[in-house]
Amino acid sequence: MTKKTLLTIGITIITLLQISAQSLTNSPYTRFGIGEIDRSGFPLNKAMGGISAGLRSDNHINFLNPASISSQDTMSFIFDVGINGISKELQSKENNLTFNNFAFDHLAISFPIKNWWYMSAGVTPYSKIGYNINKTDAYDLVDTVDMKYNYYGNGGITQLFYTNSFNLYKGLSVGFNFNYLFGSTEQYNQAYLNLAESYSTVIINKIKMNKVTFDFGIQYKGEINEKYFYVAGITYSNKIDFNATNDQSVLMTDNYNIYDVNVIDYLANYQSDYDTISSETNTNYKVEIPERYSFGFTAGIKDKLTVGVDYSYQDWSAIQSLNVNDNYTTDQTLRLGIEYIPDSRSLRNYLKRIKYRAGFYHNNSYLKLNGEQIENYGITFGLGLPIANNKTSINISCAYGKNGTTNYGLIEENYFKFGISLTLYDFWFIKRKFN
Repeated sequence: MTKKTLLTIGITIITLLQISAQSLTNSPYTRFGIGEIDRSGFPLNKAMGGISAGLRSDNHINFLNPASISSQDTMSFIFDVGINGISKELQSKENNLTFNNFAFDHLAISFPIKNWWYMSAGVTPYSKIGYNINKTDAYDLVDTVDMKYNYYGNGGITQLFYTNSFNLYKGLSVGFNFNYLFGSTEQYNQAYLNLAESYSTVIINKIKMNKVTFDFGIQYKGEINEKYFYVAGITYSNKIDFNATNDQSVLMTDNYNIYDVNVIDYLANYQSDYDTISSETNTNYKVEIPERYSFGFTAGIKDKLTVGVDYSYQDWSAIQSLNVNDNYTTDQTLRLGIEYIPDSRSLRNYLKRIKYRAGFYHNNSYLKLNGEQIENYGITFGLGLPIANNKTSINISCAYGKNGTTNYGLIEENYFKFGISLTLYDFWFIKRKFN
């Protein structure tokens, strides 16, 4: 690798790791379970509807199927780093709220060990929690007074992955991800009367969790002739039973809502104005994620067209997460994706070398609230903008979708997501004859 490439990588890492680590979400649905799980991959995957099980690329990192890493050239090195952003409108039948944010998304590298053995490593968010919910009920004892509730939470889980991928025999490859999942969440539940002289009760749950997990992937790539190809893939993720600890506190506080501050700022700055009623630590707190299966298939024309489909299945019905399982059901996702390159070898027309991507996804999520399973669906599109050696690229992904509904007393989320990543592709182990 060149010194210039190494310098670029170093500056990019330092810059992006300084971006705010706050949760890139604001969704009332993240109050349940471990929050919003992100299984859409890097911008290549995201722009193609999130397909991954059957997707195989020689100049992109598809860690969602570890078998795909072995498609890389035997003398190459790939570095990928990116950020994500979101613009969201939350709607009920009475109110609406807008939310905008961006944050660090991923950092990953991939390289060969032997001509049949490849490795990759990286860090990316696994799940996100972020919500601030207010509710008002009548207070039976006084007609002019209301009982108010505030539910606030943030945090999430980060995934460190280490991949080994192997080419076995005539198009057959397998791979393993060893993951370290770690993170924490904070949940604050407050009840108070809308009277300045009243007190409020705050229940705080601070949960820390970690676990080593694994993913297994397999892919088979075949050729119909010199022009056409196809790839079939399967992935499996094991059931996760986190090592989790919950520190729970019950506080009696002033009615801090009159200060126009949120619960975290109040607890940090008004310590003399609240009393701890109880405090306990549960070192056997139950946080689980069920095993997951994905099946994918892609086909197309070499260096021209790729069309793919993915289906994933995850049964949450018997799972306990955050010590409850009343709201969980079977999670199923269908994804479709396409990539088209007009002419990858064009020298005079840059537009013909751009990779144009689009896709669709539909998810019946693991949450079932008020008798209604929460649906999330959307369309995606993106670009792969080649630079330098044509394998180095800037990748852009966008998604427009809807999560939830305003029916059944629920919330509808209309969102626009975007992602951008820099994929640096360089060559190792080349002996230069001249300096």
